[in-house]
Amino acid sequence: MSGPAWISLLAVVVLYVLLLGDWFHRAWVALGLAAALVASRTISLSAAFSSIDWNTIFLLAGMMIFVAYLGEGGLFRLLGRWARAWAGGHPWRLLWIFYVITATISAFLDNVTTILLLTPILIDAAEEMGLDPVPLIIVQVIASNLGGMATLIGDPPNILIGTAAQLSFLEFVAILGPIAVLSLAALAIVLPLFVRLNPAPVRRHPDRFIAVSPHLKGLLIILAMMLAAFIMQRQLHVKVGYLALMGALAATLYTHGFRGRWYRYVDYATLGFFLGVFVLVGALESSGLVRYLAGWLDRPALGPWLPLLLFSGTAVFSALLDNVPLVAALLPVISHLVARDPHFGVELWLAIGLGAAIGGNATVIGASANVVAQGLAIERGYSLSFRQFAGLGLKAAAFTALVSAAYLTVRF
Repeated sequence: MSGPAWISLLAVVVLYVLLLGDWFHRAWVALGLAAALVASRTISLSAAFSSIDWNTIFLLAGMMIFVAYLGEGGLFRLLGRWARAWAGGHPWRLLWIFYVITATISAFLDNVTTILLLTPILIDAAEEMGLDPVPLIIVQVIASNLGGMATLIGDPPNILIGTAAQLSFLEFVAILGPIAVLSLAALAIVLPLFVRLNPAPVRRHPDRFIAVSPHLKGLLIILAMMLAAFIMQRQLHVKVGYLALMGALAATLYTHGFRGRWYRYVDYATLGFFLGVFVLVGALESSGLVRYLAGWLDRPALGPWLPLLLFSGTAVFSALLDNVPLVAALLPVISHLVARDPHFGVELWLAIGLGAAIGGNATVIGASANVVAQGLAIERGYSLSFRQFAGLGLKAAAFTALVSAAYLTVRF
């Protein structure tokens, strides 16, 4: 391999080490390494800029803004009130209600945002029942990652995969939707064997008045129009990122007019992290390392086993590392494999999508939603350690991995 290839590979290794150490914010880590690659001329400035997938950036930004408006409108607190009423004081009924609500919402909205909005509501409901909310939070995170796996917009790795594979919203759902539903249903059957709901001191919070904005109905109509546009993306000839931005613009004009401070709702740190990762992946590709890895994997002996190999490897590494940079690094490798060998196709994209979502459920550092849930639990005075999460997450990941491996084998 050439010098730039080794430098690019070293940058990826440093990225993972710093992410695991959690010494610096991940956005600064990714952007700093990207700047170092440009400064060292490992990748040119123009190549770095062109390596950024702006469709993904626009999709993330648009959904961040729109979901914030839904939260302001009171939608998620309204759902929480309904969930507590439906549970009727039964702990397991509460768990199942949040399991279904979280998985469903995560399929259509970013799962990190879903966890941010629903976890405080779940903690309130658990405290009212005198339950330790930690097991319920872990189940909620697992449901969020599996539900988010179903659609193009449900999980950050999906956005990357769908864009790289040039899959429409409906094509993506056809690929990963069935196994997402199957995994959620199969896990629901065995979940009582894995979860123990423990009592905790009752710490009642006064039932907050749930203010529902008069704009909520209009926002839901805009959301329905956005989802319809996502489904008709091929016919409209508009990328999903631009559709998301148009939805965010419509919501801003509808709720606040031209005075809306939409920029407050953008998570610039997350966008910065993605920008840095795109440049790192661009450096890997321009240095020739991606072609080298694709050639190594494109062996006749591996042919029929390659989807399972990619699925297993992605799942294992996603349990140990954040699945976003892992998937981003794999995308150009898969693209080269598909271009080199006509026998390969959608099964390789399916394999890494499955592996990222399922492996990400194994540990608290496996996916961004996990880390967010841990922080919310700690803020409310509950310990959610690596060991606690892994105690349930590893079981759920192992079981759904078996289901997914069987699905891959039967379908392909």
